[in-house]
Amino acid sequence: MKDQQLSDPTGAVLFQYDLYPEAVEKFGKVRKITTKRGVFALKQTEMNSETQSWFLHVMQRLQRVHFPSFVPLIPTKYGDPFIVYQENVYYLMPWVDAVERKQLAFSPEEGIIETMAKLHGVTEKQQRFDEAALTRSYDSLVARWKRRREQMERFADQLETQTYLSPFALTFLTHVERMMRMAEEAETHLQSWLEGCKEKQRYRSVLCHGRMNRQHVLFTDQHMPYVLNFERAVLDTPVRDLAIAFRNGFQAEPWDDAEGMHWLTLYERQFVLYDEERHLLQSYLAFPEPIFRVADAYRERKGNGSELDYVYHLERRILTLSKIARLMKRISGESEPSSSKSSSNSS
Repeated sequence: MKDQQLSDPTGAVLFQYDLYPEAVEKFGKVRKITTKRGVFALKQTEMNSETQSWFLHVMQRLQRVHFPSFVPLIPTKYGDPFIVYQENVYYLMPWVDAVERKQLAFSPEEGIIETMAKLHGVTEKQQRFDEAALTRSYDSLVARWKRRREQMERFADQLETQTYLSPFALTFLTHVERMMRMAEEAETHLQSWLEGCKEKQRYRSVLCHGRMNRQHVLFTDQHMPYVLNFERAVLDTPVRDLAIAFRNGFQAEPWDDAEGMHWLTLYERQFVLYDEERHLLQSYLAFPEPIFRVADAYRERKGNGSELDYVYHLERRILTLSKIARLMKRISGESEPSSSKSSSNSS
């Protein structure tokens, strides 16, 4: 009995909630717990004490600002938000019954973008302008991008030494100049962001989830979105979340620049970007890091992928880069929105 408890701590953890399961289904690190008192989600994590404190603060803040799309923590019978058991941390939430994508009247990306904008709107905070801190952030990112460009240039030089170019080498070398041009354009927009911040003496932060994608945003049969897994949430520019969501959306569905502008329009109906934030968004999207990561994986060859597998992933990301270039032209061509439309909530 003791060995069984060590291998599956579910019963011991649920005892802290006075819950007695009738059925337990495991989905990765989440257990669906069916009881007479309802259906719950028990999440197993590896948060340290600092992360636990931050996560609890985030959840309390979401409740305080009345963000409707978060799933609240259920405390134990002793009032604790977490249980530390056998070096793992557990927390309990109501179970969310999600519908399949085909049952939605909209694409998941549309719902994710709108939900993200609402999250950013209720957590927006104008920060004290610190030119030195922004300049340090700018310099750090420029230096990191420079190192990545130099790595890829060396990789291209190595490929060119091949007597017979492999399909991957041929594809990479055909497009490497375009990648570098996009990297330069990313730096240009990053510089425009910094200059805009300095000129207007402003900078704001929001609560960024960091991983708002189909795995972390669920929709009910009433089309209500629920955002899960705020453990890695951070305070940062809204562009951080938005750029990640765009990149995830680019890989999830066939899209074009019109679709990309549609996502941005949906976002700005709820939360309008500053002019300089639009430059930052274009900077993040333009830098060809997804292509560089495919090149890294090809160089290291840790997986079981074939040459054609790597070529496929490379070509997909090159196609995405071309679409991003067209999207950026549309963003730059749009009449720039007035920043006064943006909400000024502070919490």
